[in-house]
Amino acid sequence: MSGTDLLKRLQRNDAEALASLMWLYYDDLHNYGARFTTDNALVKDCIQEIFMSLWQRRETADTILSPKFYFLRAIKNKILKSLHKNNHTAFPNNEYNFSYEMSIEQIIIERHVNEEKLQKLRKTLELLSKKQREIVYLKYYHHLDHTQIAELMNVTRQTVYNLLHETLHKLRGLLKAEFIAQ
Repeated sequence: MSGTDLLKRLQRNDAEALASLMWLYYDDLHNYGARFTTDNALVKDCIQEIFMSLWQRRETADTILSPKFYFLRAIKNKILKSLHKNNHTAFPNNEYNFSYEMSIEQIIIERHVNEEKLQKLRKTLELLSKKQREIVYLKYYHHLDHTQIAELMNVTRQTVYNLLHETLHKLRGLLKAEFIAQ
């Protein structure tokens, strides 16, 4: 279930929706919050306060258009305010500490995973017809619009829409089958 759907349920006083939202976003919030401070307890407290505040104001949850953005902004603001209040630290010109370090192991693992995904994508693209590969190439590698693609491929715009829709549907199915087969 998406964050937006959970917010709608939350608005109807569904406490399980709040728990699901916490489950869905907790890791992202904790990881982002830990970039501003090494005080793990402060990060956890701020996350808890965000969800308590959301529960108290659940009637207005429909005003949240992008839940992930909302929560990320909330954790940043909450932590920076807490740091300012507790340490009497001012952040002139919005210059606050933000640390991001990636271990060499993490970089190697991510690179390996990305290479595997790229190989699977290439294999999957080879299963498409020539026209399907061409439309993917023009749309996603050269960022052409439908009219430009239609002109280049000497087809109508509607044909481009249809072919692109069919291609993306086929790609999703092929990729899903490839990743399930792992």
